[in-house]
Amino acid sequence: MTAAAEPPAAEPSVAEFGPSDFTYLHSDGPGAPAHWGMLLTLADGEPLTLDAVRLRVADRVGRYELFRVGVRGGRDEAPEIVVADVVDVPAHVTEVHFDGDVAVPVAALLEQPLPQPRPYWHLTLLTSPDTQHVLLKVHHSLSDGIAGAAFSALLADGSDDDLASFDRFATSPRFRVGDPDEDVLATARAAFEKQWTDGAEGRAWPTLTGHGRRETAVFSASTRALRRAARAHDASVHEFLIAAIGRAVSIAPPASDGPQSSNIRVTLPVTLDPEFRHTGNAVAVSLLNLPGDDADLASQIAHARSELALIDEGRLGLALAAVDGAPPIEWSDMRTIVAESMKRMSPDIHIGINPGFTRVHAVLGRDIAELTALSPLIGYSFSVTGLILGNRTTLGIVADPDALPGYPARFVEVLTEVIAAASA
Repeated sequence: MTAAAEPPAAEPSVAEFGPSDFTYLHSDGPGAPAHWGMLLTLADGEPLTLDAVRLRVADRVGRYELFRVGVRGGRDEAPEIVVADVVDVPAHVTEVHFDGDVAVPVAALLEQPLPQPRPYWHLTLLTSPDTQHVLLKVHHSLSDGIAGAAFSALLADGSDDDLASFDRFATSPRFRVGDPDEDVLATARAAFEKQWTDGAEGRAWPTLTGHGRRETAVFSASTRALRRAARAHDASVHEFLIAAIGRAVSIAPPASDGPQSSNIRVTLPVTLDPEFRHTGNAVAVSLLNLPGDDADLASQIAHARSELALIDEGRLGLALAAVDGAPPIEWSDMRTIVAESMKRMSPDIHIGINPGFTRVHAVLGRDIAELTALSPLIGYSFSVTGLILGNRTTLGIVADPDALPGYPARFVEVLTEVIAAASA
């Protein structure tokens, strides 16, 4: 008699967090909330009202279970994943009125942790006499930025068919790294360790403090113009932007009584899901060494190309990836391990250059002028997160002002000059 075949293992649902998701609960702490932000800048038009935004969200929030997932605990004790029966829309959608630069209320909102155990996201309508924006905050344990495109369905104009384009980021199985081949892991870990060692000298970038304050700024440019400038320098857009950032921080380093950094240790996110079809977190961390005292763009481009090739060929993203086959460890012990790992890695800044996966063009009849991604500060004091969309490319800048007072605005000013010079 033939034994019955084992049924295939069920793929994890959107509410079944895995090791990669738990990493962002371990990283979260007082003064360092691990949520990311997406800032929608609306084009001129009839002002949106809070009631209208809440009505749209109330109509859409039942579309995906993802929108109802929250967390209880996850710091000193293991988390409980909570799926709400009903989302309290007024609590999740609020409005802030402001005058002047939107960067000020955005920074204040990024400082505030998302409340537990409510679904782990929040929308804020930001209204000034002249402009309107919407800030989405999502805890990184719930979703990485790529899969976070699903949250566009809460607000986007469009038919059911249009909204169905978000399904792959809301209904796909929650991502798992799996059990990579041991030889592949060994190669990745060796390459990561060499990269860490090679970047150990010449570092003087101001370190993240525990005060929890944030300062933000936004750089924006025509995607077509950036592609043209990159081609003129025989570079990809990714290489060009990293090189431009390197030149900008070399020309205008942070104010310091000590020496200028000759090397800046960068965490560069890479996705482990080449098909871009997942919920949860498929993002992993690789290391890039960025020259901090080289104002020559051609030299920076050559260095960026070499570093990106090393990251790709060595598969550095797997070195610290939370694989599924690891032996079970007590939650509090794992939190200590994650903290010690981050302390040893001691990154200076974060640079992420991401493709955009949303085709959202309008919200409640208001065209979207720009979308800007804003990353949490996890062990580093300065973050630059790029979002390349069809017409506009933005870089969202987040900094610890106790480490880098006034630096985001200065950086954007110099980066604008660097890219203008490269485009001339």
